[in-house]
Amino acid sequence: MNARLWGTRGSLPTPDPSAHRYGGNTSCVEVNAGVEGHVVVLDAGSGIRPLGVALSPAIERIDVLLTHLHMDHILGLGFFAPLFRPEL
Repeated sequence: MNARLWGTRGSLPTPDPSAHRYGGNTSCVEVNAGVEGHVVVLDAGSGIRPLGVALSPAIERIDVLLTHLHMDHILGLGFFAPLFRPEL
C-alpha cells in the first residue's frame, strides 16, 4: 500500500511561497493498495484538485471517503476533474 499526501494544511489553503516547503493545500490523501485501476481518496480538501490533474486516465475507479464535512475537507470537490468523466 502507498499513500501520498496532496494536502495537509489546516482550515484554509495557503498559496503563498512561504508554504511551499510543507504545501499549501488542505486535507487530501491518495491511497493506492496495489489494485490496478483503483484509487481511494481520503478527504476532498484543496489538495484533491492537483490529484485529479495527476491521475492517470487508466484509473477506472475512484472511491472518495469524506471523514467529516468541515469546509477544509470538502472545498476542493467541485474542482476534482475525474468527477466530470462520465465513465467513472
